[in-house]
Amino acid sequence: MLNELMDRIRKADRLPSLPSVALEVLRLTRNDDVSVEQLARVIQNDPALCAKLLKIVNSSLFGVPREIASVRQATVILGLRSVKVMALSFSVVDVLRVRERDEFDMEGYWRRSLSTAVAARLIGKEVAPQLAEEAFVAGLLADIGAFAAWRCSPAAYEPVYRSALEQRQPLWQVEKDRLGGSHAAMSAALLRSWNLPEAICRAVAAHHGEGLESVPQGGALLAHIVHAGALVAEMFCGDTAPSELDAVRERCLHLTGISAAGLEGVFSRLDKYVRETAVLLSVPVGETLSYERLQSEAAAQLAELSVQAEVERATAARSADVAQAEASRLEREKREILEVASTDGLTSLANRAAFDKRLEEELSRSRVNGRPLSLILMDVDHFKRFNDTHGHQAGDAVLRAVAQAVRGVADPDGLVARYGGEEFAVIVLRKAGDELRALAEQIRSAIEARTVCHEGKCLRVTASLGAATVRPGDCDAGPREIIRRADERLYAAKRAGRNRVVID
Repeated sequence: MLNELMDRIRKADRLPSLPSVALEVLRLTRNDDVSVEQLARVIQNDPALCAKLLKIVNSSLFGVPREIASVRQATVILGLRSVKVMALSFSVVDVLRVRERDEFDMEGYWRRSLSTAVAARLIGKEVAPQLAEEAFVAGLLADIGAFAAWRCSPAAYEPVYRSALEQRQPLWQVEKDRLGGSHAAMSAALLRSWNLPEAICRAVAAHHGEGLESVPQGGALLAHIVHAGALVAEMFCGDTAPSELDAVRERCLHLTGISAAGLEGVFSRLDKYVRETAVLLSVPVGETLSYERLQSEAAAQLAELSVQAEVERATAARSADVAQAEASRLEREKREILEVASTDGLTSLANRAAFDKRLEEELSRSRVNGRPLSLILMDVDHFKRFNDTHGHQAGDAVLRAVAQAVRGVADPDGLVARYGGEEFAVIVLRKAGDELRALAEQIRSAIEARTVCHEGKCLRVTASLGAATVRPGDCDAGPREIIRRADERLYAAKRAGRNRVVID
């Protein structure tokens, strides 16, 4: 069906032909050596086109610092290529006139076309200023295929067009479902039959994303800019729900590489420039949508969706109270069992099994993120004396005091564990060298400052600490290796007199 429509459009005699000035501009566009004087002379043969071009070039959309009084000045300031494609597009605009009693939604057509054109130009100015005018032209002519299909084959196209209006769905999506392709392909076919520049034709063909990935590298950026402009236009013309604002924003950032601030500027200026351009081109756009209103509607829709989701959740919760209670009980019991299984009963620190599991996990993460991982092993000095002299309860009190001291100093992102007997281990994330030494000294000092009172006696406690680090280059260092290295430093500290730190 789509190919049949495109054939009818190419062969149609119901579409107005391009005026002679446009044909001459087309001829000039194919000549890279055309001069400013030649182009100005041709455009000035059509006073209406000349006036329209100067009006829009002097508008706030272009922001030229001084008034441009002639086509020659416009060409010098904006560039020969820009003025050629702009003049050509305005000539095409003049052929789009509906018949009396024609039911084609011309306001909607121009609202989408100008929104796409202006959004594409503003995005282009941010990311590739040399493509801004071509992006404007491609956006302005992107939907011309829908107008042509309505005129050339009303019996085949009107039902599709009306269905989109009645269902309030994007026209191009309904076309794809009913015709096998959208008006973007029809637009490109028509523009090619008029010999418009191929880069513009390709951007028009892909402005709804169809075939975007296959656009040749030289025209890819222009096509991406025009597609982003079409996404923005759909949002501002009500074809996309306001709640999708964030998704459209992210898609435009990804497509074009525009900055977030630059895109916000496009959104905030779009409505003003669309209305201004509509006046300059003398085309109807009906009621437009400001960015402030779009944001307000987006917030309202998101709030409504949130409330609806909460109501659905509450309804489901009421109908599943018993199941939820049972699931919560089982989850609670599971957590309690896991906590008991991974916790040392005397010190409330992680036990050896939990330590082994966490050390292996952190070593794997260290290899991935390229950050150092350190391990501190410590041993309570002369611990056997506490048990032999004061009894095992005193020894237990010492171990609990040491655990509290270490936990009070150690980084909460790491892990403090009872390694076995009177030995403790600390997994340290992202610290090595001097930072690791400083942390180990803090731990040693905190233990030394702790007084353990048992049966009226105050017991002095110290500890020896050894520390080792696995750095990003130590690819083969596993749990056993870092434990071995930390253990060697621990025994070095004990041999050196205890109550001290030795690190790598």
